[in-house]
Amino acid sequence: MIANNCVTSTLAPYLPAAGDWTSAKVAHLYRSFGYGADYDTIQSGLLISPTNLVNQLINEAVNSPQPESYYWSEYTSEDYGEDSDDEQRDNFRQLKYDWTERGFTSPFQQKMTIFWHDHFATEEDVYRCNRYAWRYYKLIHEMAFGNFRSFVEQMGLTEAMLVYLDGNDNRVGAPNENYARELLELFTMGENNGYSQTDIEETAKALTGWRVKRNQCTEAYFQENRFDESVKTIFGQSGNFGYDDVHELIFTLRKTQVAKYICMKLYRQFVYRDADEDIVGELAQTFMDSNWEIVPVLRQLLSSEHFYEETFRGAKIKSPVALTTQLITALGLDLDTDLNPNIFQYIEYINDEMGQDLFNPPNVAGWPGYRFWLSENSLAFRWSYCNNVVNAYIEDTGYEKLRTLALAVSNSDTDPRVITEAFAKHLLDIDLDENLIDIGTLYLKAGIPENYFEDGSWNLYWQEAPEQLLNLYRYLIQIPEYQLS
Repeated sequence: MIANNCVTSTLAPYLPAAGDWTSAKVAHLYRSFGYGADYDTIQSGLLISPTNLVNQLINEAVNSPQPESYYWSEYTSEDYGEDSDDEQRDNFRQLKYDWTERGFTSPFQQKMTIFWHDHFATEEDVYRCNRYAWRYYKLIHEMAFGNFRSFVEQMGLTEAMLVYLDGNDNRVGAPNENYARELLELFTMGENNGYSQTDIEETAKALTGWRVKRNQCTEAYFQENRFDESVKTIFGQSGNFGYDDVHELIFTLRKTQVAKYICMKLYRQFVYRDADEDIVGELAQTFMDSNWEIVPVLRQLLSSEHFYEETFRGAKIKSPVALTTQLITALGLDLDTDLNPNIFQYIEYINDEMGQDLFNPPNVAGWPGYRFWLSENSLAFRWSYCNNVVNAYIEDTGYEKLRTLALAVSNSDTDPRVITEAFAKHLLDIDLDENLIDIGTLYLKAGIPENYFEDGSWNLYWQEAPEQLLNLYRYLIQIPEYQLS
């Protein structure tokens, strides 16, 4: 465990001394905010300041193309007709493939949308409607870098959320507290943080009236005769409160709790599991001062000297999505020419098998993350699945990219140990122990008689070199350090 009390850096902008702005720090930014970067991208990052690079990446994320709707995006059950289970299943799978592919085409956007999916968790297995899945998906993309208060207000009226947390059943005379509880506990303020059971009960009454015809897959609407017109008391304030009033009360009377809770989650996402409370407090003030805009908080955190502390590099366990996406991005492979076009279907499948099924987190609290991603069984699966990607989905042109990468990072074409060390440093962003480098060198040499290395006749231009490098990559995938980001 990292002792954060030993870290004294602040949120002041990181202004590196000469020689301190290194490829490892650029790679750390790309791995934390996205899913890593290829060698050329990292070298380009070294040419501009940390703050300018952060602004560039955030601007790229904010301006990433929004998902394009499908012909079926607004289909109701009637539009599908009878005996359409296969069609509906195929359409939903298409949406999941799109989200998986965005990890490569819009990595910073995709990482934030998955963060918010984890935060505003719903399960497609519960609401079972492609239209609802699309609308939920569309909203988290539109609002991923937007205004958090507006995000919360809109999320509560998505059909996916109304069905998932029983807002559809919340009516006068029979209030359902499910969504009200999670609105306060999970979505805005944090558990037991500034609200009471009475506040939950009264909030539920204020949220009554919204409905969806679930079996017909139609859009949400407000039914006035289901709304509770009584006076409610929330956070000590009384009135005939409704949906909009609830959010006004939360974001005015409990704004400090909201700001600290959300900034705590952002800190854990981009820095480390054990959050620095002073840093979170400063981020929370920025959040409130910016009237709940998400981007200013990200700019401040990712540009700070605190973010670049060496102790936070390689300190987070990769989620399945991060694991499989970084597997490809670090090699600099082209999606159209270097990879089998079926790779997104396979990656979506193995992410699911490793515990991160997009659209279906395990419960309303989302994925536990951290050590949840690793167990005796899951680690073996991670090794196996990553090897399957490397073995079956990289085309011949991709093999040549391995040679190009090794030449670029090592500045050597003849020394297998130098090549191994440099290749590993680029892919892992850390210096491996000497014994691991020794073993890796043996993997690189595999299949080539030792005398070719001893007399200096072997080099990276050999026909066998790409397969040797792939063998080295297979080894690196299975060492513990590869599981960290």
